[in-house]
Amino acid sequence: MRILTLSAAALVALLGPVRAAVLADLPYRVGTDSRVATDVFVNGKGPFSFLLDTAASRSMMFEHLRARLGLGTTGGKPLTVYGMQNIGTAVPVMADEVRLSGETIRDLPMGVLPDEADPADGLLGMDALSSYLVVLDRAAMRLKLLTPEGSETAAFRDWPSLSLTRRTVSDATASLWLMRAKVGGVSVTSLLDMGSGITILNWAAAEQLGLKRTSFPRDGVPQKLRDALGTVEPIIVAKGMTIWLGGRVFTDQTVLIANVQVFRYFHLDAMPAAIIGSGLLKDHSLAIDFERQRLYVGPGMRE
Repeated sequence: MRILTLSAAALVALLGPVRAAVLADLPYRVGTDSRVATDVFVNGKGPFSFLLDTAASRSMMFEHLRARLGLGTTGGKPLTVYGMQNIGTAVPVMADEVRLSGETIRDLPMGVLPDEADPADGLLGMDALSSYLVVLDRAAMRLKLLTPEGSETAAFRDWPSLSLTRRTVSDATASLWLMRAKVGGVSVTSLLDMGSGITILNWAAAEQLGLKRTSFPRDGVPQKLRDALGTVEPIIVAKGMTIWLGGRVFTDQTVLIANVQVFRYFHLDAMPAAIIGSGLLKDHSLAIDFERQRLYVGPGMRE
């Protein structure tokens, strides 16, 4: 008896292309702050509203949800949390299961954040998202989690795309994804932050656009905004900006120019840099392939 060995390519030729399995398919929504949220169940209870946050290395819940679930600390080391204005810590808890539609993530360590004036119950960070291929279908308002493999023929592969680069900080407790964008024709290293409802440009980039920090007074900025951003330098709002991202052009954009602390945390303060997230991308379909390190930007609502 002869044993015939077929290569993977031969099997595909005989059986046709392998389709990526859809592990979760659920609705999402865009809030008035432009952030993307979906409903999840934690330890069999819910649904609870969680924000997608690609700039958070760990998933988080707010204190009111921890109390409702009756979760106690694991007793482990406090988790480091990187915010816009400072570095803080969060009490660690363990979620036995986090369910999104038909997909369940088990034994997920989470941090607890103080309650804010925010309708959300928590954040879905990279520890929950990075093992999936994440698709946001803007026309249908559906969030899909796919298996990374077998998606070569998926429709989003034809969308304009750009590469993502993973970056970690020195203490290895946080990671993020960087990409290249152009703002007003200036090339900037950009943080993909789906938890950000507004595009933020640092002053190193703004000065290449012809804006000078010395031209704008430091006073006159509301203290609440200054505290939230954690900077004593000038903060201005620039309107009518054009942003190029992965072959897509976004015109008439409003951009906040400020040297927020997060640029310094990830060693982006000495170069032209930006934070780009749902504030810019909310009206477009997206596919984030963390395994292949690519962001696909699909059609917008007006296309």
